[in-house]
Amino acid sequence: MSGISSGVGLATGLNITEIVDAIIGVQRNALVRLADRASAFQATEGGIKTLEANLLTLNSSVQKLNLESTFETLQATSSDTSQFSVAANSTATSASYQLQGLRKSSNHQAISNGFADSDTTQIGTATTITLSNGGKLDEPKLLEELNDGLGVQRGSIRITDRDGQTEVIDLTKTLTVEDVVNEINKSATSIVASIEDDHLVFTDTGSGVGTLKVGEVSGGQTAADLGILKSVVASTFNGDSVYRITSDFNLSQINDGNGITTVTGSDDFQITTADASTIDVNLDTAQTVGDVVDLINNNGANGGKVTAAIDVNGKLSLTDNTAGGTTFEVTALNSSLAARELGIQTTGPGGTITGTLSGGLNSVLLRSLNGGVSSTGTVLNAGQVNFIDGAGGNTTIDFSSAETLDEVIDLINANGSIQIEASLDATKTGIQIKDTSAPSGTSIEIQDVSGNLAGFLKIEAVLADSKHTVSSGSLDLRYINEDSSLSTYAKNGTAVAAGSIRVTDRDGVSFNVDLSDTSTTKTVGDVLTKINDAATTAGAKINARLNDTGDGFIVESTGGSSFDVKVEELSSGTVAADLGILGSGTTGVDSRQTTVITVDATDTLDDIAEKVNATGIASATIIDDGTAFNSARLSFTSSRSGAAGELILESSFDFGFTTSVDADDALIRIGSNPQTSFLLTSSTNSFDDAITGLEIDLLSTSTSAATINVARDTAGIKTSINSFISSYNNFIDAKDALTDFNPDTNERGVLNGSSVVLTTVSRLEGLITKKLSVSNNSIKSMSDLGVQFGGDGKLTLNSSILDQVLIDDPGAITEFFQQDDKGFAVVMEEVITTMTDPFTGTFKAQIDSLQASALALNTRVDDLNSILEDRRERLIRQFTLQETIVNQLNSQQTALEGLQLLTFNNSNKR
Repeated sequence: MSGISSGVGLATGLNITEIVDAIIGVQRNALVRLADRASAFQATEGGIKTLEANLLTLNSSVQKLNLESTFETLQATSSDTSQFSVAANSTATSASYQLQGLRKSSNHQAISNGFADSDTTQIGTATTITLSNGGKLDEPKLLEELNDGLGVQRGSIRITDRDGQTEVIDLTKTLTVEDVVNEINKSATSIVASIEDDHLVFTDTGSGVGTLKVGEVSGGQTAADLGILKSVVASTFNGDSVYRITSDFNLSQINDGNGITTVTGSDDFQITTADASTIDVNLDTAQTVGDVVDLINNNGANGGKVTAAIDVNGKLSLTDNTAGGTTFEVTALNSSLAARELGIQTTGPGGTITGTLSGGLNSVLLRSLNGGVSSTGTVLNAGQVNFIDGAGGNTTIDFSSAETLDEVIDLINANGSIQIEASLDATKTGIQIKDTSAPSGTSIEIQDVSGNLAGFLKIEAVLADSKHTVSSGSLDLRYINEDSSLSTYAKNGTAVAAGSIRVTDRDGVSFNVDLSDTSTTKTVGDVLTKINDAATTAGAKINARLNDTGDGFIVESTGGSSFDVKVEELSSGTVAADLGILGSGTTGVDSRQTTVITVDATDTLDDIAEKVNATGIASATIIDDGTAFNSARLSFTSSRSGAAGELILESSFDFGFTTSVDADDALIRIGSNPQTSFLLTSSTNSFDDAITGLEIDLLSTSTSAATINVARDTAGIKTSINSFISSYNNFIDAKDALTDFNPDTNERGVLNGSSVVLTTVSRLEGLITKKLSVSNNSIKSMSDLGVQFGGDGKLTLNSSILDQVLIDDPGAITEFFQQDDKGFAVVMEEVITTMTDPFTGTFKAQIDSLQASALALNTRVDDLNSILEDRRERLIRQFTLQETIVNQLNSQQTALEGLQLLTFNNSNKR
């Protein structure tokens, strides 16, 4: 800038910068006032937002008071926390229960005979070990199934043997008929209880000649319910019948739990009467045994020609009411298996056909063996069988009337012509026939004479000399059927995952099967249907059916020869693996609940343990029992807890497995009186389905019941009310800080004097103190709950008042807060929402107005700043021009003065 240095004009000596700043500063005062006003608007906006944030927090606590769950939440407590852990969920109801822990669940453990060592000595024999959790032939009935489903009152009975020895037997913890027998047989009396067909049998094995007697204790009816309330002067008595099938039984309960297999949309069997009439029966709609009876009797073609009924023995009876020369019979239609599974696919020369529906109290139907009734399996024809014992005793026994395995065993043992004893084998999965004569140099022989019973039961044999026991091995009882649930079908009783699989037949034709819809894929039968439907659509040569070993199903080839049948997972799923069909096979892929372990002759106990552990079905360890010889033992522990995890171990090699820990379900009693209470079991120690809404964990057993109380969670209600009070008081704290005035410094809060604050506080206080027109009579305002204002405008809670109301009338509290259109929480939420609504709220309008005002002022400030900067530049230019002019004038004056001096000097020289 010409003539200006450090803001000072060189020509004039004026401080131009100060002069310009002073001029602009005077004009900038108005701009500062505008900026201050904009800042004030922004501060007020911030205060409004702070107040709004506190109101929103308050509204959250109000909304909590408007939730049903706040007042309906229940809390479960146990009087004995060492016995039970309990928790209530949303489906629980207020109540009190008496629960007693009787037994904790356990994992089955079995231990072998002793071996020399675990890592050196070889087994020496190639064999297999099969591990399964089903297929036992003597599964007893639950007591709840007895007496036409009325069950048995649990209590104690008094038994007296013929020597006069008396003992009281506690049956309050028994679940099954077998449990009853075991408890009786533990007594010190000479009485032995056993199960036969549909009743109990008592036998006195002593030498006494008095009265064999069973009586009640303390006015109970346990003995009567068990059919053994008797007194006889004899060494034995048969109890009354306590189990029979009735019309109310579901079809899934008959046929040893395998139900019946119908052909959907088609007739299942035909009844032909003596007068040559035919009745075609469709069982599509049948759910119970009574439905089957009704569908026969009400068939349009019947007209009274055939009468179906459940007889006094619990059997399905068909009576031909016509006359004529045609054979009365039932035949299958459309390849249905239903008639065979009902036991009526036969002829009735006497005008009656009777079908046995159950194996009784603890036996099985013969037709349930060898994989059960199927279209491919052997059809049983129970005829005559010849037996020759080692002493030369020879007899032929007629088994044509036998329908259960127990009946076969009883017919053999009742025959006095031979010294042969029949019984279940050690694993209870097969039978053994033992020659009790056992003379040297002879053998036992069993041969079918007519029919195929001996072959069917795998006992048809001519043994070598000195061999006196015939063992059937597993008789392959059908225990997995089409109704078997997928929820427990996978390994160790876990659920089968949802997903899809790909199946390829032996011609290479592949098709996908969608098993992902859990609403339509619940059972093994659903899986079979979906595989077969998909195979038909694809034109593949594949058929899925129940397998021949009774423990699963098979996906088999129906033709082709180029490839193996193959089953694969889709989309990285596990459904095929869970179903046990992942892989390939020449004839098909077999899904089995049985695991077969191959044992080589060179294997040691360590090798076998490693193979067992690889299955995941059981864990195997080596135990040293400390004896001098053969101290190494192989111990198996089931991976599945509870009774369903019992390991059935079978092998042709004599490992000598015996149970060291029983497979027991956890057992609890609900109720304090055994005679009126009932028992519940669980494979684990959790009873989440025992009582609706309660999650119960059994921690220990006890000799007394614990009280489980389920009540309204008053602590949660108090917490919600305290949360409201705290949120309101935080709002008041924020309000006070924003509206504060300090008279000493004359400082004011940003919302001091704000009408919005005054209106908001007034509306909230008014509602808190107002008596509402709710319909309950005891609570009309917050003060009735102990909520009151203090001198500082904050809320306080008188807990004793609230506690008493929670005891006296908890429902009124709910109504006060939540009654439609009138409840405190309902109205308070509406009030706060009108102020805080992000689109239409009072605070939104205030904030928008403040933002608009601040924006206008800030825009004006920016504009004025630009004007002043332009003005400053203009002044600088003006002063610069002035300095230039002055500088020029000064230069001219200097030149003129120089010229005058020169003239003067020249004049003097002259």
